[in-house]
Amino acid sequence: MFYERHGGYISNPFSLYWKKNWTFQIVHMEGGIHIEGQGLGISLRAPFLPNDNPMIAADSLILREEKNRKSLYNSWKLKQVITN
Repeated sequence: MFYERHGGYISNPFSLYWKKNWTFQIVHMEGGIHIEGQGLGISLRAPFLPNDNPMIAADSLILREEKNRKSLYNSWKLKQVITN
């Protein structure tokens, strides 16, 4: 499966150069189309809309996960400081 991009085509699965340990693919499942990212021992999935750009969708998928993990870490860190 190929998707047209400025200056050429990208294949499915694809990867982002700044996230070398991650691979992404567009999948059809559960009655819809999703973008799925796999890397660092986890798998992430989010809906992929018809007007979405695969690179931007993959980027936002990882960004959401990084923000969530950072928030959880800061919460845990704050809890550690308060209990000590």
